[in-house]
Amino acid sequence: MSRAETTAMLSKLVEKRLKNRVSYWASEVNFDLGTPRNRRIDYIGFKPFTPGYVLEPSSVELGTFSCYEIKSCMADFKSGHGLTFYGDENYLVTTPELADELRVSHQIPRDIDQVLVPTAKGDKLRCLYDVSYGDKRNSYRRRPASEMLYAMIEANGKRTN
Repeated sequence: MSRAETTAMLSKLVEKRLKNRVSYWASEVNFDLGTPRNRRIDYIGFKPFTPGYVLEPSSVELGTFSCYEIKSCMADFKSGHGLTFYGDENYLVTTPELADELRVSHQIPRDIDQVLVPTAKGDKLRCLYDVSYGDKRNSYRRRPASEMLYAMIEANGKRTN
């Protein structure tokens, strides 16, 4: 499978996962656009905090942002693009072979919760490595929910300037 085909297959699986787990999601989400610190995240999902399925004033700020970065091969991983993890939960999505290579060479990125790979059937993603150490109390997010949501809207919205 080519690099482009692998990326497309992994992207389709991330989209399937997001559609089943979050309320809103966007792809190719930019932060700090027009600055030297410009970063793009492949996919971000958002699920508002709704205790008892009730929206409250704090539902947005206490919601959960999930960031997914896709890497199809080592060249993609080392390209210098991506590997931006701004979410409460962060996932690296790759092939089992690359995941193993990253683990053995101690290159699994910091600030992620899990390395996800396709199942043997290729119908969904599964956790190959959980590097969160079971501590779900800590969030990696350092940006306000308003900035995260605005970036998601800009990614999938259209400007009429």
